[in-house]
Amino acid sequence: MDIEIREAAQSDIKDIKRLLSFYFLDTENVENNLSGFIVAVLDGETVGCAGLYTNDVVELGALAVLPAHRNKGIGSKLVEAILKRAMELTDTLYLRTTNPAFFDKKGFAVIQDSEKKNVWNDCMTCDKFDRCRQAVMKINLSGYPKTIY
Repeated sequence: MDIEIREAAQSDIKDIKRLLSFYFLDTENVENNLSGFIVAVLDGETVGCAGLYTNDVVELGALAVLPAHRNKGIGSKLVEAILKRAMELTDTLYLRTTNPAFFDKKGFAVIQDSEKKNVWNDCMTCDKFDRCRQAVMKINLSGYPKTIY
């Protein structure tokens, strides 16, 4: 299984939106954030994607792998590539996830919900904040060498 991880192109927008929709992730801002996306390609098929957003903070904002291709290391490769890109921008990478166990294995640590409002402006005004299912996590990149993977 030879996975190619590459920067997303205009021609990938439809595939990225399809991947994100499997997990009910935001598809509305893909075009505006296309330069932050990477894709995983297997045998000519886009099987995964990840997005690095630079809004309020530097955030791993979208990670999706086609269900038939999960548990094959594709998500890990996408996270590794995002970490490399993030190191050029920040010392701390944040994310919001419903699967904290996966990111815990990658070195991310859960932060308190109270810190969520300090990190993301959209959390400050969200009417679902008190029942949000997303764990907030971060990883400190300053101690990592540029070639961590």
